[in-house]
Amino acid sequence: MTEYKGKAKFKAYLSGAGEALRRCVAALEGALYPTEITCDICLSELRTRGRYRVCANCLEELPYVGDKRCLNCGAPMSDEGDYCNRCQNTESSFKLCRAPFEYRDLAVRMIHDLKFGGKQYMAETLAAFMADEFLKDGMSAEIVCFVPMAPKEEKKRGFNQAELLAREIAERLNMPLLPALVKRKDTTEQKALSARDRAKNLEGAYECVVSQVKKRSVLLVDDVFTTGATSNECAKALLKAGAREVSVLTAAITRQKMSFEQDDRLVSDDKK
Repeated sequence: MTEYKGKAKFKAYLSGAGEALRRCVAALEGALYPTEITCDICLSELRTRGRYRVCANCLEELPYVGDKRCLNCGAPMSDEGDYCNRCQNTESSFKLCRAPFEYRDLAVRMIHDLKFGGKQYMAETLAAFMADEFLKDGMSAEIVCFVPMAPKEEKKRGFNQAELLAREIAERLNMPLLPALVKRKDTTEQKALSARDRAKNLEGAYECVVSQVKKRSVLLVDDVFTTGATSNECAKALLKAGAREVSVLTAAITRQKMSFEQDDRLVSDDKK
C-alpha cells in the first residue's frame, strides 16, 4: 500500500511539473511573441481589440468555408450536390465534421506557424475560430478529445498540435478535455498515399483507453481534415469503447475536387 501511495504521489508530482513547464513555455512565448498587440498572422499592429487576435485585413482574406459544403464532412463544394465525392463513396463513423477554414492560403500559414514555426500561441487563435464554428453550427458534445500522435512523433515535434487546439476549445466551450485515444501502431507517412491507401494504413492504429466515453457524445479535435481517414479511425475506436456518437472539429478542411479514388495527393500535409 505504501508503495502504491508513493507511485501515486510521484505521478501527481510529474503531472504538476508538466503543467508548470507548460506555463513557463507559454510565458516565454508571450515574451517573444506579445499577444493582443500585433496580428497573429501578419504581425501588423492591432489598432482595436476584437474577438480574434487578427487584423481586419487578414480577417477579410481568411479562406472561410462558405455555405455550400458537404452536409456530412463539411468540405467546401463547387457543384450542386449535398455530399462530396468522398462521402458519396464511403461510410463515415463520425456524425459530422466542421471546420471554419478551407485548407489554403492564410489558413495553411496559420497551421504551419503552429506546427513548424514555433508559434504555439497560434493554437489559441485557431481554437477561437473553431469554437465559434462549433456554436454557429449548433454542434453538441459532452467531452472533448483529440487525435493522438505516436510517442516518437510527438517527442520529435515536442507537442501535439491537436491537443493544444483541444485544450483551448474545451476551455472556451466549458467542456472536460479527455486524452481518450492513443496511437498503438506506427504508420507510413500519409501525405504520399491515396485515400484508400490512407484508410488501410490507419486501420487499427488508434485505441480508446478510457471508459468515460461510454454513452456520451464526443467532440474529436484535429488540425486538418483531408480524406477523413484519421478522423474515421479515431471515431471507430471511440464508438467501439461505447461512445454514443462522435463529431469532428478541425481548423481547416480540404476542398473535395477529385474522385475518392484519385484523392488529393497534391495536398501537402505532414500528418494525413
